[in-house]
Amino acid sequence: MYSKRILINKPVDMHLHLRDGPILDYVVPYTSANFGRAVIMPNLVSPVTTCSDARLYRDQILKSIPKNHDFQPLMTLFLTESTDKKELIQGVREGLLAAIKLYPAGATTNSDSGVTDIEKVFPILETMIDLGLPLLIHGEVVDTAVDIFDREKVFIDRILSPLRQKYPELKIVFEHITTLDGVNFVLEATSNLSATITPHHLVLNRTDIF
Repeated sequence: MYSKRILINKPVDMHLHLRDGPILDYVVPYTSANFGRAVIMPNLVSPVTTCSDARLYRDQILKSIPKNHDFQPLMTLFLTESTDKKELIQGVREGLLAAIKLYPAGATTNSDSGVTDIEKVFPILETMIDLGLPLLIHGEVVDTAVDIFDREKVFIDRILSPLRQKYPELKIVFEHITTLDGVNFVLEATSNLSATITPHHLVLNRTDIF
């Protein structure tokens, strides 16, 4: 019986936090020993918001890679409501940028300078479509009235679904989905939508948290 086998020589980590400072030198070798490339998250204490920031961060990462490791960091920018589309154009032209990351302001670690109103970044999203740059989305609403276990679903209803309707050409990665709603939303898409999954998120319940 004929069977197919896929051999992955070195996988790609599609969502990697390396942070900066001393911990960067400590963490990078663990990743570079096992992965060939990784998409680097930009939510540092001073977020990576410009190409200059991204180049500097990439250089710091490259210096932390052991000489016998073959590893490529794929850089991203932290999307703000004042992001200049010229930065995106420049980053794509020089082969620096792999994607742009959207954090709702205050949703997670070092995200206070994130997006408060999705409509304010529509011009940037239109530039991303022209450039073919993917948008990586941290998908949860920042609303204390919404149960933390419902924030992904509410984000889909309030933000992501309308965004997909307005910009179906925009390439989107729905980051670290943790609900059946998120899974179904991605599976039902016909194009330009994928997701990452963080397995350990799926094993936490209210008892673990509270």
